[in-house]
Amino acid sequence: MSQFVSGEYDAVLNGVRIHYAVRGSGPVMIAHSGGPGFDARCWDDFAKIDDFVTIITIHPRGSGLSGDAPNDAYLLPDYAADVEALRVHLGLERPIVMGWSHGGMVAQQFAFTYPDSLLKLILLDTSAHFGEFLSDVEAAVQEFKNEPWFEKSLTALKAEWAGEYRTGDDMTRLWADEMKFYFKKFDARAEAYNQRIKDLPIRIDSLKVFNDKEAPTMDLRPQLTKITVPTLVMVGRHDFITNVAMAEEMVKHIPNARLEIFEDSGHFALVEEPEKFYRVVKEFV
Repeated sequence: MSQFVSGEYDAVLNGVRIHYAVRGSGPVMIAHSGGPGFDARCWDDFAKIDDFVTIITIHPRGSGLSGDAPNDAYLLPDYAADVEALRVHLGLERPIVMGWSHGGMVAQQFAFTYPDSLLKLILLDTSAHFGEFLSDVEAAVQEFKNEPWFEKSLTALKAEWAGEYRTGDDMTRLWADEMKFYFKKFDARAEAYNQRIKDLPIRIDSLKVFNDKEAPTMDLRPQLTKITVPTLVMVGRHDFITNVAMAEEMVKHIPNARLEIFEDSGHFALVEEPEKFYRVVKEFV
């Protein structure tokens, strides 16, 4: 849309300095990244969907280039309130909202809390609850047990969910090992992506609030029937952390939702199958 100029911007929303970036042209889409605590630039090139949409990339509070939140206000309603505040700040009537991973949980919260504030919803590799995953993370990654890096990566994964990190550098070191689980295959394409994003900072205050306080009991399913906008749910067949069953359950509860499975992807469908990601999102938009 012509009133949006590509660039990097800051706004104080709900008492927090929020950074956001604008790129592309076409219908407006607010994109909320995963983490929390991971930099929104992990979206990389968005598989080039900015060919047909104007993407407003929000850097969530306590992540990327945005400021910290007072009093550890890093729960899903806090993030959703920031999306609504950004929508109002930009004078948007009903944008498309896309959330990836933790951002997809935020997007669900936003959609049922502010039902008149979005036109369509896209949920990428996310879930409405974690089910039994947190009780046995090792079982979730057995698909990779024959990989030479399996034991080292499993140790890192368990360390994260046990809260065994004190600084962003600690988490960065853990992520360098555990990220291999997040791809169907850690091949040249995955490694090239890793090289592009490996120096982006990880901030742990927001991550710890989610991992320690919110994830163990999070259950958005009772609210999903309130989401009435057209919804596209996308998931990688080999996504170990927000798996196909979780995606199917969201589709079951959201009245106007459809599911797209990426057969050759893990948690990074837009990186592993960018051509399909581009096509599926374009058709939905």
